[in-house]
Amino acid sequence: VKQAWLGGEIKHPRQLYRAQFSPDARFIAAVGQDKLVHVWELEGEKHHTLSGHKTWSMALTFHPKAKQLFTADYHGVIHCWNFETSGKPRWTIPKADNDNVRTLTVSHDGKYLISAGDDGVIKVWNASNGKPIAQLKGHEECIFSLAISPDGKHLVSGDLYGSVRQWKIGSWKQTRELDAKLLHTRLENFIADVGGARSLAFNKNGKLLAVGGMKEAKSNAFCPGKPIVLIFDWASGKQKTELTIQGKSDGPFNALHFLEDDTLSGHTEVLHSDSELTFWKTDTPDPLHSIKNGSAYDLSLHPDGRQLLVASYVSGGSTGNGA
Repeated sequence: VKQAWLGGEIKHPRQLYRAQFSPDARFIAAVGQDKLVHVWELEGEKHHTLSGHKTWSMALTFHPKAKQLFTADYHGVIHCWNFETSGKPRWTIPKADNDNVRTLTVSHDGKYLISAGDDGVIKVWNASNGKPIAQLKGHEECIFSLAISPDGKHLVSGDLYGSVRQWKIGSWKQTRELDAKLLHTRLENFIADVGGARSLAFNKNGKLLAVGGMKEAKSNAFCPGKPIVLIFDWASGKQKTELTIQGKSDGPFNALHFLEDDTLSGHTEVLHSDSELTFWKTDTPDPLHSIKNGSAYDLSLHPDGRQLLVASYVSGGSTGNGA
């Protein structure tokens, strides 16, 4: 990627936390502070909503094969929807977490829905009916991120302490722990831990794993720090590169995606300065280029591998930006 530009914009009056393209690239779905699930058709931007959550929603993912959408909220509730039409959820998991469900993903074969959040336990569900299958324990703090390897055999999870754990899909056994503890800060004068492995992404051939967050947090007040991405060699589990930014953004990388040409894209959450959508070649720490944008929680890759959807917000409102 030598150049990037804004291709379109959908505005919404309330803050959006998650936004994704559907697998067939016909729809965008988003969730956030207004308790609704928003669905837009890309052609014509026809919009409808799905109602069922009673609080803010921070997690969303599409089924890779069936026309289903999964969303989760701050009360630990997961809903499964027929997203193309308005209506009630197909089914509901009333208590998927003791608190906030922060992240959702679905296995490549569509069999398993996987959730994680504040209670630090990964839950595996039957993606067809929401029935429980397994609980994966080992993390000592809340889990921010999940990703599945391109071959579909492995799940990775990242937590507040910077622990990135690998699990075998099917047996659900932990097989390895990668060290991203550089992304965690706890100083003597802090009243809480700061940072964590906020985002995870594999490249197309599965040889690299990117882990996003920030290091060297300066305080607990709005938690400013240095945004970075750690690149791991997947075969050895060893860190290869630490990617940096050129701007003044001081929040973590909440979202990462590899593009079709293996360029890595990432977006920061702004705390006190400009936020950026940044692009790198992973063998060198400095970015290829970046685009200033509002603070963002999510980044979704179009099925063509060349377009990105950013769920971002600016002062006074929230915007889902397609770029």
